[in-house]
Amino acid sequence: MKANFPRILAIEAATRTQSIALLHDDNVLEHRQQRVRFDHGSVLLQNIDAIVKAQRLSIHDIDLFAVGLGPGSFTGLRVALAVAKSLATATQKPLVGVSSLASLAYPQLVAHPGATVCAMIDARRNEVYAGFYRLQSTPDATGPILHAVEPERAAEPQSLAKLIEKHATPSQPVIIAGTAHLAYPDIDLWNQDFLTLLPAWSQQPDAVATAILARAQAAATLHNHTQTVAELSQIEPNYIRPSDAKLPAHAPWLKAIQ
Repeated sequence: MKANFPRILAIEAATRTQSIALLHDDNVLEHRQQRVRFDHGSVLLQNIDAIVKAQRLSIHDIDLFAVGLGPGSFTGLRVALAVAKSLATATQKPLVGVSSLASLAYPQLVAHPGATVCAMIDARRNEVYAGFYRLQSTPDATGPILHAVEPERAAEPQSLAKLIEKHATPSQPVIIAGTAHLAYPDIDLWNQDFLTLLPAWSQQPDAVATAILARAQAAATLHNHTQTVAELSQIEPNYIRPSDAKLPAHAPWLKAIQ
């Protein structure tokens, strides 16, 4: 199927697993995924360069850039967005931000179109980031779209039990996408029959899904519209809650930069 934005480069760095994908129409040309040892910035540009060169393309051949906006790793999200904004600015091509939880849920929704998927990412502090999604049919021929049925949130995983049960049916448990259950293995929630856990190896936010969701969003919002510098600058990560890192209240250098 021909797309409005044929070539998309997508970056997903909400977790320790960095995912980069290059798509042309519905074809995945390159998909590189690795668990970073130190930080995303140490390998992100190197990986993007390798992916583009492997297809004998220039970064200027990209029609749309996509980036996961989180929630997730504060450092990973900042690095990914900074790189994506720089590439979009340098090439004068549009950039679309996508929920990393939605990207995590999307492949499972495609495989189980009648299900509700709860995407969970470990948020530390005994909490998870969670979002609930379904596929919603559309009246035209564009196909079903992803729909958030609950606001994304940070919460203790056990406190989500009633909400998960609310969206389950006798024949269709809620599918839990993500690896949060590995971070909190001892809680009772994971043993309930109103949810289904999936193998950990399949459960990371994926840049391919980020690209597909970004294309649909761009087709709806950027059709016959050129993204301005001001609009680009307004794309920010969705942290949901404040960072664990806090500035000291009486740091001697703080007043100097305020």
